[in-house]
Amino acid sequence: MRALFLLLILSLSTLNISSLAQETNGILTLDKALEIALENNPALEASLASVDIMKARVQGARSDLFPQIRSRFIYPFVGTESGVSLDQLIWDFGQTSNIIKATKAQVKSSEYDKVANREDVILDTKVAYYTVLAQKRIVEALEKKVIENERRLEQAEVFFKVGRISKIEITKAKVNLGNAKLNLVTAKNILEKAKLQLSTAMGIIGDFNYELEDMLEYKMIDVNLEQAIGKALELRPELDSLEAKKVAMKANLKASRQDYYPSIFGRTAYRIKGEGATQPAFIAGIGLQFPIFEGFSTLSEVNEAKANLRRSQAEIQSMKGQILSEVKQSYLNLKLSEESIKVTETSKTSSEENLELARERYRLVRASSIELAEADTLYASTNADYIQAIYNYKIAVAQLERAIGEKLE
Repeated sequence: MRALFLLLILSLSTLNISSLAQETNGILTLDKALEIALENNPALEASLASVDIMKARVQGARSDLFPQIRSRFIYPFVGTESGVSLDQLIWDFGQTSNIIKATKAQVKSSEYDKVANREDVILDTKVAYYTVLAQKRIVEALEKKVIENERRLEQAEVFFKVGRISKIEITKAKVNLGNAKLNLVTAKNILEKAKLQLSTAMGIIGDFNYELEDMLEYKMIDVNLEQAIGKALELRPELDSLEAKKVAMKANLKASRQDYYPSIFGRTAYRIKGEGATQPAFIAGIGLQFPIFEGFSTLSEVNEAKANLRRSQAEIQSMKGQILSEVKQSYLNLKLSEESIKVTETSKTSSEENLELARERYRLVRASSIELAEADTLYASTNADYIQAIYNYKIAVAQLERAIGEKLE
């Protein structure tokens, strides 16, 4: 049965992937990836379930405000043990209302947590998407580096046969080729991990075989750090969630303290008379229930509620510090990425000019194929660095948007 269930899940996942392939014609855009992630990521479903759990608890807390009907039937009837009773809470000095207030605040907290999880999924998807694109260019550059070193080894072997170089040069060429191949294998491994991260963020089970759309266009964003910090402290859902939890903890503390007070209730009951019964069949009245001693349980609940409130206040302060750190780090990463784009663009332009020169020299038979391969490899490497800098900038923007809590224009 379990194997059949797993097979069904895999079949449904395969159908989803197949329909995605038909819809995108094999090209997965970032917008489509985000759409899939927001539909399929299990973390979002879990956060939605948490909201429903909190709403159910609100309903449970409210149940004490409604009449409580109980029945007890025993056969054979003995005395007045059998009957139907109805109890209605009249007043408990606000204990139930505070419990309801606490559960409502927990609902708000879980809703803010859901928003935070959604933003995390968006960020994870963007980072993975950009990482795949950047890493793909690195792999392409390293493939050309392997080809260049293969040609250098071939040339070294020819020169060694005619006595122009020593055996050690052959060894160096082999080592360089081995290092190039190792770097290529490592880069391919990183690429596969990035694809796996993207699949996980999108909630896709199975192989991920899609071409991603290059997104090399970028726009420099001017960000004021102090304003960004102020916005983050105002907008971050994690902070709102903790503030809602603080409200819940305060209400819980009030409810715990009100355990010391009595509760007033009304009761009506219909009693089924048995042999020897002396009480009337129907009774109604108002009762007072007063706790006298419950083994210090109320005291322990009050102390626990106080500690929870202190912890909630400390978590708020800790979250503010974390938000401050995240905004500053994201801002610094953004500035570093800006400089990286400028530097790598200059290197890419120089290597492109060098490649054009090498091609012309090779056409005029003034340069060897190795010189051309070297120029081609250099350009591929600097171009990969430039593209990686662009995607790092896009990642830095996405991280800063997540840290602030709003989209940057």
